[in-house]
Amino acid sequence: MKNSHRWIACLVAAVMLCGLAWSVSPPTSGNFVRFTGRAFATTYKITYAHGPDVGAVQLAVQEELGRIDAMASTWRDDSELMRYNRAADPGTFKLSQALADLIERAQQIEVQTGGAFSLRPDGRGIDLSAIAKGYAVDRVAELMQNRFGITDGLIDIGGEVRGFGDGPKGDGWRVGLYAPQGIPNSVAAQTHLQLHNTSIATSGDSFKGDHLLDPATGQPVANDLCSASVVQPSNATADAYATALYVMGHDRGLTWAKENGAQVVFLLRDGTRREHVPD
Repeated sequence: MKNSHRWIACLVAAVMLCGLAWSVSPPTSGNFVRFTGRAFATTYKITYAHGPDVGAVQLAVQEELGRIDAMASTWRDDSELMRYNRAADPGTFKLSQALADLIERAQQIEVQTGGAFSLRPDGRGIDLSAIAKGYAVDRVAELMQNRFGITDGLIDIGGEVRGFGDGPKGDGWRVGLYAPQGIPNSVAAQTHLQLHNTSIATSGDSFKGDHLLDPATGQPVANDLCSASVVQPSNATADAYATALYVMGHDRGLTWAKENGAQVVFLLRDGTRREHVPD
């Protein structure tokens, strides 16, 4: 990592058993600019090829993330989503176009995954937590490209990652997903991917834990998976798919991935890895 052209954005899952901790290694030369911040109760990291003023980019990114939080947060009573959930007659509540579009997209994925991804995981109001962070990654990427003309960048919001442009070596952004420590045969779970105008998102124990419910039972997910990672051009789609596949478990999830042409990596509790790469 002494040369920025050999920089690897490493997504490291290296805590005990099925705990997954993600980090992105910073570049070490002046070819790339990097800044970090906080949003959605997690850390975000932005890297891009030298050019636009970092202060202006960071301010715009923070404002965009703040807008999304105010729109779709389930932790803020004053968010647009929570006000919609509390409305006596939601049919008369005028949604912003952005939130209406996001809900519609989530509904489409709910149908596509046979309900494994659900907008109402607890049977109450709409909850967009399993797609909102991925949506934020996509919006930040679009902002960087369209407003600032940035052609090379990597966005990581709490482990949901999107890379665009040629990357440090000209062949995209290389990311690595490592098996958790302490699982038998964990070396077999190691894999690397090149993100070239695409995204990766992961759902697993330490991301949602007992808070991730199986919509079919209303109970915490309990199956053979430690994590499910999905590669898609849209991080919002990858985010929602990863949640659905984690709920499905390995066998059903792998069948669904093959039928729907999704690139996936499953990390099983026995330390082995299963994956599907579409033709």
